Amino acid sequence: MTKLQKDNNKQYKLTLPKQILEAIGWEKGDNIKVELDSFGNLILKNETKK
Repeated sequence: MTKLQKDNNKQYKLTLPKQILEAIGWEKGDNIKVELDSFGNLILKNETKK
């Protein structure tokens, strides 16, 4: 489970578990697109060309 956090600059952040990122092959520096579906759920898409 991931908790929503707020930093000193009043920015909200989510930390994704390392095991999940390794399983899907995402790496530091990838461009992640954030979308909302019709139910208000977040959808994360890796837009990095590999």
